[in-house]
Amino acid sequence: MNRKLFVIGTGGFAKEVAQLAATIQAANATWSSIEYLCESPNDISISMPFGSVVGTDKLLESLDTDADFVIGIGNPSVRRKIAARLSANIRLHAPNLIHPRADIDVTQVRLGVGNIITSGTVFTCAIEIGDHNVFNLNSTVGHDCHIGSFNVINPGCCLSGHTTLGDACLLGTGCQVLEGLSIASNSTVGGGALVAKSIKDAGTYVGVPAKLLASK
Repeated sequence: MNRKLFVIGTGGFAKEVAQLAATIQAANATWSSIEYLCESPNDISISMPFGSVVGTDKLLESLDTDADFVIGIGNPSVRRKIAARLSANIRLHAPNLIHPRADIDVTQVRLGVGNIITSGTVFTCAIEIGDHNVFNLNSTVGHDCHIGSFNVINPGCCLSGHTTLGDACLLGTGCQVLEGLSIASNSTVGGGALVAKSIKDAGTYVGVPAKLLASK
């Protein structure tokens, strides 16, 4: 029998992740069920689409059967903490969830685990991607990009060729990164910003061109 898929989180993004999983499931029966895990016991009774809330995420730490999980939380640092906590349980697996309408050639994109790739995303060639990243609707990743882990790339972002993105970055909706630039780990780039030079120090950057708003 196929394994269960647990979506960690009960917010709006978790609903979208469950919808993505349901779309994948409709095309190819992959899991025996799709279920949610919440942070607080108070949320176990809430109603969610595409599946039920069956417990808190602590359930996975001691799970003694094979299961898949995906992190349905859009905060990069929280994604990193959850992945680290669950890595001790060898019965857990983090598949890459790839929407059927994503444009990705898996012979040209080296993927880690636990990545969320939504509808309309485009990846070209010679790309390396780490673990537990989010590529939200209609984002694009150009040739020779190197992307770390736990990044959240929001809808409509454009990473030009030879971009290097560290770990746990948050790229706001519609931001653009010009070719050959790098962005330091733990950085935030505001929605609609244009990164026209490399970001060497973690912070929040906004505007056109993007400038430092606050250091981290």
